[in-house]
Amino acid sequence: MSVLGILLHFSRAVIQAHNNAKVRNLMDAPPPETLGHRGRHVSPNASEKEPGAPGER
Repeated sequence: MSVLGILLHFSRAVIQAHNNAKVRNLMDAPPPETLGHRGRHVSPNASEKEPGAPGER
């Protein structure tokens, strides 16, 4: 195999490994709709008013 053939084979392997890494990173990331709600747990029956708001006794 010539030097150019070896370089072509190597460059294809590098490109394929790079594309595989991009796909792996995309699959590991959580969906965007879950990012804003991380750490916030509110029950579905919770009131809209915050505790201690004016007019609340």
